[in-house]
Amino acid sequence: MHALPFEAKQTFPPCRRIRQPTEFKLALRANCLTNKWFAVYIRKNENGYSRLGVIVSKRSMPKAVSRNFAKRVIRNVFRINFSITNSVDVVVRAKRQFNSETAAEGRIALLQLFQSVPK
Repeated sequence: MHALPFEAKQTFPPCRRIRQPTEFKLALRANCLTNKWFAVYIRKNENGYSRLGVIVSKRSMPKAVSRNFAKRVIRNVFRINFSITNSVDVVVRAKRQFNSETAAEGRIALLQLFQSVPK
């Protein structure tokens, strides 16, 4: 059995995640696009591929189930809509409660912000 590339397996590999605090700080100083749901910070990188960082605070979403659901949705929308060949770091900060009832509206809001990102 041959291993499938990560795009085919529908996973989000660790190499496409922003994890270091210094990388978050650099990205948070970059250009920012906002709406009532999210703030998206975009910064060019030198890696040759796009990476994602997610910030979902306890203040905006007190329940862990909501925070995890929001992170899962954000990663999925990023994976589907950002090509790996874009050399950008994207940090998404959730600004309000996000759950299964409001997920459709939140996805649309995030898609609109991602579509306005210069490629």
